[in-house]
Amino acid sequence: MKKFFFTTILVLGSWLLALNAFAQDSLPVELDEVSILRQRNSLVSEQLRVVYSISREEIAALPVQDINKLLDYLPGVDVRQRGAGGMQADLSMRGGTFDQVLVLLNGINVTDVQSGHYSLNLPVLLSQIDRIEVLQGTSMSLFGLSAFSGAINIITGQNIENQVTASIVGGSYGLFTPALKGSFSKSKWNFMGAVSHSSSSGYIENTDFKNYNMFFQTNYSDKKFGKIDLQLGGQTKDYGANSFYSLNPLYQNQFDATKTLIASAQWEKNVGKFLLNSSAFYRRHHDRFELFRDFKTLDGTPAPAWYKDHNYHLTDVFGANFKAAFFSKIGKTAVGVELRNEHIFSNVLGDLLEVPRRIPFENTDTTFTYGKNRLNINYFAEQSFFVKKLSASAGISGNHNSMFKHNFAFGANFGYEFYRNSRVYLNFNRALRLPTFTDLYYKSATHISNPNLEPENSLTLEIGAKYTVKRWYSNVSLFYRAGRDIIDWVRLPEDEKWQSMNHTAINTFGGEFSAGFRGHYWIKRAEIGYSYINSDRQADNYLSMYALDYLKHKATFTFEHRIWKNFGASWQVAFQKRNGSYQNADGQLIEYNPFALWDGRIYWKNTKINIYAEATNILATKYYDYGGILQPQRWIKAGIEVSL
Repeated sequence: MKKFFFTTILVLGSWLLALNAFAQDSLPVELDEVSILRQRNSLVSEQLRVVYSISREEIAALPVQDINKLLDYLPGVDVRQRGAGGMQADLSMRGGTFDQVLVLLNGINVTDVQSGHYSLNLPVLLSQIDRIEVLQGTSMSLFGLSAFSGAINIITGQNIENQVTASIVGGSYGLFTPALKGSFSKSKWNFMGAVSHSSSSGYIENTDFKNYNMFFQTNYSDKKFGKIDLQLGGQTKDYGANSFYSLNPLYQNQFDATKTLIASAQWEKNVGKFLLNSSAFYRRHHDRFELFRDFKTLDGTPAPAWYKDHNYHLTDVFGANFKAAFFSKIGKTAVGVELRNEHIFSNVLGDLLEVPRRIPFENTDTTFTYGKNRLNINYFAEQSFFVKKLSASAGISGNHNSMFKHNFAFGANFGYEFYRNSRVYLNFNRALRLPTFTDLYYKSATHISNPNLEPENSLTLEIGAKYTVKRWYSNVSLFYRAGRDIIDWVRLPEDEKWQSMNHTAINTFGGEFSAGFRGHYWIKRAEIGYSYINSDRQADNYLSMYALDYLKHKATFTFEHRIWKNFGASWQVAFQKRNGSYQNADGQLIEYNPFALWDGRIYWKNTKINIYAEATNILATKYYDYGGILQPQRWIKAGIEVSL
């Protein structure tokens, strides 16, 4: 492995130096147009693909209180919520599974290696977010192979003001959410921090929750030393998980408690025609899952005698990466390498430990008896060309994993500007995803593990267009993805246990469309979105937990308008039709029913005060995002935010 690592660095470094030696002496291409590294937290260049984004102002107007609900408003994004208040949700795109989406915080990969169920455990307030970028599909410059079907990048700390803001939200089901944040800018330094709490008694029995967040970020900018960005965040969640992982009435009293720590440091500097970027990162995640909360069933009787203890997991992910881009007359050459270590301790997942380990943060005699470590060396190299109105890129990325050896991906992208700020695209990419620790090792009274899983892979062809004229904008794309060895938890209707397996071939065709208008005096924003997915899946009579259930149709309509002076309102209508079925508590096979939701917010605000009232699921529609887990019906909330 050491030989492979040093050889990779030598090859990439030699290529970069060679290009520098042969490049013509000319002015570099404008960084604002082509560089994926111009801001260390940008996803990718928008010259070669459609990247949907939503701004701070648009987020502030929506009737949402957590990131999970916010993402569900975005076109082409599927968020399957189990509980309310942002406690847990599965994020997927383009008919993929929740493990196939890369989640980034300011450009840092924070995707959970234990399970994608926890990838959205993010310690950030909505009011701290400057924008969210959504990339459908994959990109060579995103380290790792997790961006199988798409990526989400949450960006903070861009627009710093000298102020302190306090807010409080209350609502149905005992909702109580106080928060305090502040930001300060002086000379070359920016500082931002926030603390918050959220709790609820739950919309049905055993759906209560408590959530605490802390997030701090600082950045420094200087021509001589470059740009430095530091972020540190922590989160704890405790929530009732009524039937989250089984609709069997015996398992309705499930419970989950998680702790998340995120830390990173990034540096970026221009050196002549080079743009250099490096980062170091660390993520720790602790999870205690109780199949029987406090060793009791929902009616208060003791858990069965076979249930001895809860499941405990502790994951540590740390590493560092380096990227470099060189700008010449013809375009940009970008290369990068990353070292990423992933480790887990558990009493369920991994290989048997020689010496058991104590479980931190818990008052229990149970110990970690299993563990696993895997080391990743990720790399990419990409050449982009910009000739008048034509753009093109070709690249390769790879991963050498201590468990799965060497895997690689590649891509080719083309773009043409047919009108100012308007382009057409054609992309062809190969992507891979490594199994999570849960995919490989999870076993329980209802699950069978499969440590022999192989990485899943796909080939995707996409064509798209982006059209912008003054305040009007639109995006459209069509894609075809040929997936092989797709990982899923499946079982036959007559079986009692789910098993993890590479579920043969899944070919997916689909498309997304969005169009909108921004900025008029009365109409602040109006947007429609629609996505369609159709998969040719070899189900073989299997029931699927995830991969065989996909969002076939999703339509959204968002409308924000002024009422009078400082009064305004925003409305959101969403329609969903999910393919697939689930088995209810009585063992009956139930098809997913389509449903529509209507949410709204009315507000009054000026530069210092924002007062609002909102309601989600105004019509009290009875609906299910995942399986037979009932979602909240009408939920009314009100809040006030004051800035000093």
